[in-house]
Amino acid sequence: MAEKKADPLRIKKITESIIGLPTLPTVVSKMIQLIDNPKTSAASLAKLISTDQALTARILKLANSAYYGFPREISTVNMAIVVLGFNTVKDMGLSLSVFDAFKNLKDTENFDVARFWEHSVACGIASRMLSRNYRTRYAGEAFVAGLLHDIGKVILNQYFHDEFIEIIKSASSGKSFEVSEMEIIGTGHAQIGAWLAEKWNLPDIISESILYHHNPWNAPKEKLFVATITLADYLCHSSDFSYSGRSFPPQLQTEIWEIFQKENIPVDEPDIENLLTDFLLEFDSSETFVSLLHEENKSR
Repeated sequence: MAEKKADPLRIKKITESIIGLPTLPTVVSKMIQLIDNPKTSAASLAKLISTDQALTARILKLANSAYYGFPREISTVNMAIVVLGFNTVKDMGLSLSVFDAFKNLKDTENFDVARFWEHSVACGIASRMLSRNYRTRYAGEAFVAGLLHDIGKVILNQYFHDEFIEIIKSASSGKSFEVSEMEIIGTGHAQIGAWLAEKWNLPDIISESILYHHNPWNAPKEKLFVATITLADYLCHSSDFSYSGRSFPPQLQTEIWEIFQKENIPVDEPDIENLLTDFLLEFDSSETFVSLLHEENKSR
């Protein structure tokens, strides 16, 4: 089948569906803006978070977990922020907001929602690890970028379910997921996810990483950052966190190693095994954070 040209009416329907999605809670949107401002204090962030009882409870629960081992109970949001750090607070708040926005997703024979979210969270953790190791300019955005890299698939599953199942079945025959998308709907989950990031007013680096996570060499601004998301996705597909709705894992192209080499980062294909080990250790160290997200998501 020849590649399908984008159908304007279908694209309009997809964008209208995205427009109809819930926006991020005001508290979470303001929280992201505050955390991205280097002048923000823990006290001003705590004042904002304290206006949301549910988010306050979740932040305090995480800070009081055994992992952080604080000698006495943490009873204020201000102290919880000091213990957890700004980025952990942001990652928790945005993750829970994403789960809330898509809480009505149901499993189907072809799409396991719980395993998909597990893959997404794992990709967030791997992205954060790689971005920190390679000192990218936007390391603070890495978890969110990894978490949301495949969010377009969730929109397709929720609003274009029949076409989404057709894409999955087509891709299981040996075609790439992306080719199947273009043949069936004329656009892809990366573009749809980028539209959602724009609707939610997330930083431009997030929409860029979503849009180009399968071809980071085409990213107009931050190729290195996007490449870390691509590599993180590959690590997840090469481990126990491989479910993303596709039958075959995405392959790493040689261009991705060229991006790292241009930035004088000594990483190449033979390093994959060591990176996998590092990722699994990182995931284990994030167990408390992951468990709390899993618990909250399960309760929806």
